[in-house]
Amino acid sequence: MAEIAAAAGVSKATVFHHYRSKRALYEALVGDAMAGFREQLVPLLDAEGDLQGSLREFAVAHVERLTRMQGTMRLIAREMLSGTPASSDLLSGSGMTQNFSLLVDALRRGQAQGTVRAEVDPGLAVFLLLSANWFLFQTGALTRRNPDLAVTGSTDTYAAELARLLYFGLAPPAGPGHQESP
Repeated sequence: MAEIAAAAGVSKATVFHHYRSKRALYEALVGDAMAGFREQLVPLLDAEGDLQGSLREFAVAHVERLTRMQGTMRLIAREMLSGTPASSDLLSGSGMTQNFSLLVDALRRGQAQGTVRAEVDPGLAVFLLLSANWFLFQTGALTRRNPDLAVTGSTDTYAAELARLLYFGLAPPAGPGHQESP
């Protein structure tokens, strides 16, 4: 707490006045990070318009946010990996579940508008988008050295390719005699 007070330019008593414990300060930090995600990133995922462009924009902004907030993101990662009930309560109560649901709802609106295939699981699509971004953030130094992952050398290139992959999938374009499996 003394280091936090010094970094903020206030007394330790002032920090304790606002936060009764380290845990309370930690919870406030995580809550602020989730609120910032909701305010900055959730509006970028617009599945009712240009879905591929929206996915790209979201991926760029998300990776940049993860990178800019490395310290906070590493604390959140520690909580996610701990697997304790207290950590699960903290993360779901901080808005992580709400943020995820808002992104899923955006894809569901796209399904209703016909810009997202009806048979796609929107929860899985959001999970893949967030997971890919998170993994790049966590392993970027290593990933960018892998010649098979040259696409990760630039956030813009990575985001464009991720959006293309999520939007079009892995299957070749439908041609004569091509039938999509259920």
